[in-house]
Amino acid sequence: MYRLLMLLIVTNYVSAYIQLLGAGATVPADVFIASMAAYRSLRSPFVDARLSYNVQGSGFGKRAIAARTVSYAATESLLSYAEYDENPDLQMFPALAGSASR
Repeated sequence: MYRLLMLLIVTNYVSAYIQLLGAGATVPADVFIASMAAYRSLRSPFVDARLSYNVQGSGFGKRAIAARTVSYAATESLLSYAEYDENPDLQMFPALAGSASR
């Protein structure tokens, strides 16, 4: 005689999300903001990504990332040796190149 084994799987769907707050330079702002919809769309099957970028200038971005009030920041100026000493876990990498005219 065959026995029928029924397995009931119950999942609790919890709406998980990540929030990435950014701040800083005006030059890359349009690119960052325009890219947010594409990033969110690509990640949406996996996580609800809530992205924002506060355009306040390079100095603001550097201060915000050092204070740990944002997830990422943009600046047109390099971190000084003193800023690296104060924040040894911060790293800079080029994200966007632009031109300047006089």
